[in-house]
Order: sequence, then C-alpha cells, then structure tokens
Amino acid sequence: MIDLEKFEKAPYGALNVKKFINATCHWTVFGGTLLPEVSVRSMMAASQYSVDMLELQRAAGKIIAQYTHSEDGFIVSGCAAAMMVGTAAFLTGDDKAKMEQLPTITGTKTKCISKRFSRSKNANGQEYVDHSYALAVQSVGVTFKEVGHNDIVTREEYERAFNENTALVYWIGYSPRGDIDIKEVIDIAHDHGTPVLIDASNSLPPRENLHRFIDLGADLVCYSGGKGLQGPQGAGIIAGNADIIRSVRMQSAPNHGIGRVCKVSKEEIVAQISSLVWWAEQDEEDRMTEHHRKTLMLADMLKNISRVNVSIADYDISQRPYPTVHFSVEKGHNVNGEFLIRELHDGDPAIAVMKHQSDENTIRIDVRLLENEQIESISNRLHQIVKNSLQHA
Repeated sequence: MIDLEKFEKAPYGALNVKKFINATCHWTVFGGTLLPEVSVRSMMAASQYSVDMLELQRAAGKIIAQYTHSEDGFIVSGCAAAMMVGTAAFLTGDDKAKMEQLPTITGTKTKCISKRFSRSKNANGQEYVDHSYALAVQSVGVTFKEVGHNDIVTREEYERAFNENTALVYWIGYSPRGDIDIKEVIDIAHDHGTPVLIDASNSLPPRENLHRFIDLGADLVCYSGGKGLQGPQGAGIIAGNADIIRSVRMQSAPNHGIGRVCKVSKEEIVAQISSLVWWAEQDEEDRMTEHHRKTLMLADMLKNISRVNVSIADYDISQRPYPTVHFSVEKGHNVNGEFLIRELHDGDPAIAVMKHQSDENTIRIDVRLLENEQIESISNRLHQIVKNSLQHA
C-alpha cells in the first residue's frame, strides 16, 4: 500500500523510481524540463475550480497569438499531437463529414511534401523509413513525397515535388548550411497554393523563433510545451492561421474528432500559458549569460581531471544557441562515450547525458537548467569514473 502522506512529499521514492540529474536539458525520456515555480503555482490554483474548456482554450489562444504573431492558437498534448491535429485541419477544413472520415479520408488532397527521412534497419537487417516524429503527420491519412538527400534539399527538387494532390508541406524549423532556406520553402509552397506546417518542437531558444516562422509566412507552427518553454511535458502549442485553428478546435477536445486523443487538462493549459509568458518575458541576454556561466563552471571543474579532453560548443549541430560541454577520456585508455553514459546513468546520483553526434568517445553535457550543486555532482562523478577506469586500465 502507498502511504499518501509520504507519497505527497516524495512520490518517486514511494514508487521506487530513480530520480536523475538531467544533463540532457529536456529529453522526453527523462521527463522533459523542470517547471518554473510560477507555473507550478498556476497549475495548483487552476486545479481548484471548474471552467468551460472551450472558453479557456480561446483565452489561451489569444495569449499564444500575442507571442507568436499568429492569428490564433491552441494547446494540445505535445508537439506530436499538434502536428497530428494540425495536419488533420489542413485536410478537412471546416467540413465535419471529412473530419468523420479520418484517417481514411477520400475526395481530398492527401500528399505531404517533406525532407527525406532517415533510413534504419530492423533486427533482420531490413531497411525501413524512419519517420520518427512525423508519424504524427502520417497518422491522419497523408502519404509523404520526400525530397532531398543527406538533409540537403535544392530549390529545383523541391519545386518539382508539387502536384495537384499536394495537401501541405511539413518542414523542420531549422536549415543546415547549403539547404534551401525556410523562407523559400514557404514562398514556393504558397506559389503552388499549398500551406506549410513547421515543426518547431525544439527550436527555442532563441526567443525570436517564437514568432519567426509566422513572420516568414508559415500557416501553422507546432511547439513542444515541455522543452525550451519549460512548460508541462504533456503539452504542446499550435499557432497559426485563424481558419486552421478553428478547424483544429472543431475536432479536438472537448469536441469529438481525431484530435480528441490530444486532450489536455485545465491545469496543463494554465501552466503552459504561465510558462510561455514567464519564458518570453525574460531578458534573453541575461538568460544566455547564465547558461554560459553554468557551462563554463562545469568545464573548469572537469579540466582538473587528468588525461581527459574538455571543450565547450556554443551552438549545436543545427546552430541553435545550446552551450554544451564536450567531454572524453584520452585515446588509449579504453574509455568510450557509451561507457561514460552507462556509468553516469547507473551511478548515485543517477545522471543523464548525451552521446556525441559523430565521436563515439565523447559525451555531451547540457547543464543550462541545473543548479550549481547538481553541476558539482556531475563533476564529482566523472572524476571518480575516470579515476577508477584508469586504475584498472
């Protein structure tokens, strides 16, 4: 039996679930981000009363519109949910009969242009298309027309992809060097009479990205609520054209439709709006200064370990301002990144870090949202892991 008094104070301990120091910043597998106190208090206050959920969503939509420069907004259960019901809205408009057909809709455009997805192999070595998050888009009945190679798309190939059955364009909210610019993606689509959905799940910071995609002309932008915005992990934001948001609202909870499965609670809606306002109103320069201070703090601590390599990357591979510590043990000591990740994961305290994108010996450590004591714990654990490993080498 659960002792509710103990559960209230220490729920994870009561459930015998291990807590982590999350140095991935906000990976979903480790519970997303941490809510700011103002959002926790807002959530608690919201839990004490009943409201008309449609009225609450309309009020939330006005706040979303203000910060994203959109016409309207809506809150659902995460960015994938936003992409799913947003795609549904493009297919159906306000037509209730079409909404009832989903996901086996007929008599309407169902092709979706997207960048080429990566390929993976199953246990039998068979190659398959790894749609990843875009499965949410596909789930309402569209089929993809992939363009590009190795994450690079040319303007000419993109333009050739449009035809009379193209319903929408699905695009990730960043462009690597050499890739077609997002502004071009949007403008070319509009020249063909096709709307654009931007997946901006992990595009914050910088704050500019809250409104940049709408400013560029995107019809719908989907954000994760529980990553950069530091809202509830189970919430996501849709911002965009008023007609599309109206369709989203028609087929989402508390109404019936394919988006009913994307339901969020009144507490999550209030906490998400609280986090949005809290995050957007912060001084971004001060925030980035604090992020760099914490990152430099860890790097300086780790440089005291012998036979290791420590560096700081101010931007990630997508040129987003995510300062991160890169850490590895010198070659020749048989200590790779996988070993470091496992030792940190299984230790006390348990610590979650990230593997490097291309170097199997290096780990990435993101401490932007951690307290100083947690940063010290990471340093202490790595000191001990490296010391023990070199002694037994």
